[in-house]
Amino acid sequence: MKKIIIFGLMILGSNCFAEVSFWDDHERGWFWYEDPKQEDEKEIPEEKEIKEKKYASTEELKQYQAELEDAKAKAVLHPTSENVARYQMMQKDMTEKAEKFSEVWMKNVYKNIELDATQNVPMFPQANRIYVAEQRKKKIQKIKQLSQEYGLFFFFKKECPYCEAFAPIVKMFSDKYNWEVLAISEFGEKLPMFERSVQDNGLAEIWGVSSYPSLFAVNPKTGHVIPIANGMISIQEMEERIMALAGEEDA
Repeated sequence: MKKIIIFGLMILGSNCFAEVSFWDDHERGWFWYEDPKQEDEKEIPEEKEIKEKKYASTEELKQYQAELEDAKAKAVLHPTSENVARYQMMQKDMTEKAEKFSEVWMKNVYKNIELDATQNVPMFPQANRIYVAEQRKKKIQKIKQLSQEYGLFFFFKKECPYCEAFAPIVKMFSDKYNWEVLAISEFGEKLPMFERSVQDNGLAEIWGVSSYPSLFAVNPKTGHVIPIANGMISIQEMEERIMALAGEEDA
């Protein structure tokens, strides 16, 4: 124990005398009590160096592609046997790399079902037909459900050929999905398809109807308005727009 203490004192003593003592630097007076020296901070790599390290593979690929293009240009401009052979070898190397990448890619897909895009949209023709049919069923069911909550507001004008042509399309849609339609005209005019039309009471201005025909789906309970058509569109387009915009009410 005594030896350890003596050894410790020797170390302390050597450290103390290694520095210039107060007695040898008395001109500073009591300023000898200075803050302890801080250890030199470790050098932090420059941001540029970190960035270069982070994107090293990207730069390597760019260089590889540049060398390939240069070899191709040289072979075309100076088609010597050596130049063409060099480009052929580089092209062969690139093809092998691409094949290896594709092979590993597919292995990962086979082993990890979450990476398989065909799980959502099958590529096999027969499976794809089933998928499309099932999606169609879901769409029809969804639009029929919306018909229980929404009604159609059909704005038209007298002597408007587009309105007259669009009216049968709106009627077909309403019959197909069981949607109620309220036909609204500027001055209370009628259409053959919608004899029970009403005169506009200012709703067209509120909803910004600027052209005719116009079609809106409205939820009377929540006040949610879906602009379906501003001009003539097909039933398929009506379906797509309703499906796309109906979810905004929950957003």
